[in-house]
Amino acid sequence: MKGLMKIIAGILAILGLSSKATGKKKAKVRKIDRQVTKVKAARKAVEKRRKVVKKAQKKATKPVKRKKIKDAEKFLKDFAKK
Repeated sequence: MKGLMKIIAGILAILGLSSKATGKKKAKVRKIDRQVTKVKAARKAVEKRRKVVKKAQKKATKPVKRKKIKDAEKFLKDFAKK
């Protein structure tokens, strides 16, 4: 009976289905998952900074309304009276 168990364990080990092999696979998966969470956090931070920059760019590029020449002359006359 013990010999049969050893043979079965050997076959499972060769196929990579033993508990030791699955533990190693799970450890690799966990390591990759940790890296994925780090990348996601970094990406989120970059997106946040990007939004701030885009907002600032939008705000900076708004055209300034200029007064018409007639309005400017009127403004200067009113300003001179004061």
